[in-house]
Amino acid sequence: MVKSRDGVVRSLGPYLLLSAVLMAAYLYLPSVRTVAQSAAVIGIPVHFLASLPSTALKGMQGHLTTADQLRSDFEAMRQRNLILQARLHRFEFLENENARLRELLSAMPSEAEQVTLAALLAVNPDPAALAVMINKGSADGIFQGQPVVDSGGLVGQVTKPSLFFSKVSLITQEDQAVPAQVARSGLRTVVYGSGSGRLLRVPYLDRNADVRAGDLLVTSGLGGRYPPGYPVARITAVERNLAEAFMTITAEAASHLGRDREVLLLWLPAKEATALQDPMETEEDDD
Repeated sequence: MVKSRDGVVRSLGPYLLLSAVLMAAYLYLPSVRTVAQSAAVIGIPVHFLASLPSTALKGMQGHLTTADQLRSDFEAMRQRNLILQARLHRFEFLENENARLRELLSAMPSEAEQVTLAALLAVNPDPAALAVMINKGSADGIFQGQPVVDSGGLVGQVTKPSLFFSKVSLITQEDQAVPAQVARSGLRTVVYGSGSGRLLRVPYLDRNADVRAGDLLVTSGLGGRYPPGYPVARITAVERNLAEAFMTITAEAASHLGRDREVLLLWLPAKEATALQDPMETEEDDD
């Protein structure tokens, strides 16, 4: 056992001596340091080639061990994408809602003194439906006969106010009549409901009257029920028959007739209400 140890020491002795000589030379001889640095540079490719198998093995092990993690990350990203898509739809809805509200408020004439914004509570999906319910009632000051408009124009009037909600009859009902005038020519007429869809009737206009397809009919303000200037209908067809004294006119409602989520309830300005008083009543008051 001792002999084997002595043999190992004798075999390592020259190497230990050579190492000590090289370290001393590296410390005290600049030429030796230069040679060592050059050898280190030359050894870089050798070291890279020697480590290449282990590097490739580590890379393969990384790909094999992260497959499940990739699936988990993909599922998490898919769920997050669904959440973001839902939020995006919500933002688009809110943006459209704000646009409708701005359009609705811009439809109000500047001289109107008071309006109330109301939301629709119930809308019949049947296109022939002729009434809607709103979330305002007599507790909010709503009264029977109050005009209702939306961003398109005149919707109708309140016909049955309750305490917290009201029924609004659309202008397309057969018993509804709206004093109107042609916006282009100022010709006055009365628009009646047809009882179906969005169609309206414009009867009793002389066949020589200045009316044509595409004309816009707006409220005239006569009668004191509806403020002037609100769109009522757009004339879609005009038929003149020489054998008849009156034209046959069809028109389509300008408003959305309850398809919007909100409507405006109007009050006549005090100055217009005074101007629309019956002249006979004014004379009696003066007396």
